[in-house]
Amino acid sequence: MKLLYVLGSFYPAQKGGPNNTIYWSAKELVRRGADVSVAALKDGLSPEHISQHGIFLGSETRLNGIRAWYFDYSLSRYFSFAMFRWLILNIKQYDMVNLTSIFFAWTWFAALLCIIYRVPFSIAPRGELEPGAYCFSKKRKDFISYLFLKRLLARARFVLVTSTQEKNYSRNYFPKKMIFENVPNYIDIEVKSFRPKSIYNKRNILYLGRIHPKKGIENLINAFNLLDYKILDDHRLLIVGTGDKRYMDSLKKQAANSERAGAINFLGHRAGNEKKLIYSEAKVMVLPSYSENFGNVVVEALAHATPVIASKYTPWSDLKKVGCGNWVENDPESISQALELILSLSQEDYNSMAEAARRFVIETYDIRQNGGKLEKLYRSHL
Repeated sequence: MKLLYVLGSFYPAQKGGPNNTIYWSAKELVRRGADVSVAALKDGLSPEHISQHGIFLGSETRLNGIRAWYFDYSLSRYFSFAMFRWLILNIKQYDMVNLTSIFFAWTWFAALLCIIYRVPFSIAPRGELEPGAYCFSKKRKDFISYLFLKRLLARARFVLVTSTQEKNYSRNYFPKKMIFENVPNYIDIEVKSFRPKSIYNKRNILYLGRIHPKKGIENLINAFNLLDYKILDDHRLLIVGTGDKRYMDSLKKQAANSERAGAINFLGHRAGNEKKLIYSEAKVMVLPSYSENFGNVVVEALAHATPVIASKYTPWSDLKKVGCGNWVENDPESISQALELILSLSQEDYNSMAEAARRFVIETYDIRQNGGKLEKLYRSHL
């Protein structure tokens, strides 16, 4: 089985969730005998990434058995003559091509090539069809969709969605006849490096992810300011990530004008061991998004035994059902009340919640335990 993923950015880059989740999935499929390739732009690759992983732009790089090609830009950061040529010459040799992102020009070009060469392909919206995401540049998206995009992507063998919520929203975009496959974003959970005793040392409230208006971070800042000083103790609010500069500036201004300005810290982008340490030391993580097809950060936090509070615009009702967090309305009062419940827990009760978080994510989202489902899915569509 020869599979190809086409995307704008790929591991070791850290531009978004797909960088890692596609890498973990591809690595597991290779372990199960598949021949997996990735064609991606160099977006997000640092000189350190290139040096550490022996990456040569335009040439094959091996990453745990994955054949990866990274391409330099031409004219702009959205185009590459080298990638254009590579896809024309190579895409026809694959049994299945997996496309990520609806509104990405390389998706359109790769889909067209697949149709010409009669190669089956899938499409993963990755949250772009959620109302909270689609509303940005909506007129342009509507025009492109009407002009050609809906007809082009309707030729996909199936639509890969990560939750029932994303499936429901995607049905409004694609024809009724489309096949939808619901597969969550599995992650590679590190079992050996986890130290249960670290649960006793957890502190602080965390937001980690892309800084974008759809993330609703202003609600978290307001919720933090509503907490009683006795409950808050010496917990701080850590906001980790980069993104929309205008939105970031507004958040910093909001924090600076609050009574607890000194307890709100913007840490910028963190990756690798730094990010793992932040997860492992956080007492609770909050995802106050207005739109989220999945939310990789939720799984990553749970894997570090960190309970999560997520808004009801995310597909994470299981957090409350399983007892490893809460699923609440996206307003400061609701988020603040949920934070108060967790921060007020006895050490024993908090330990139970943290252990439940770790147990839940291993049983449900570990790629090694669920990779067989992914392999079976692709084979069923060849």
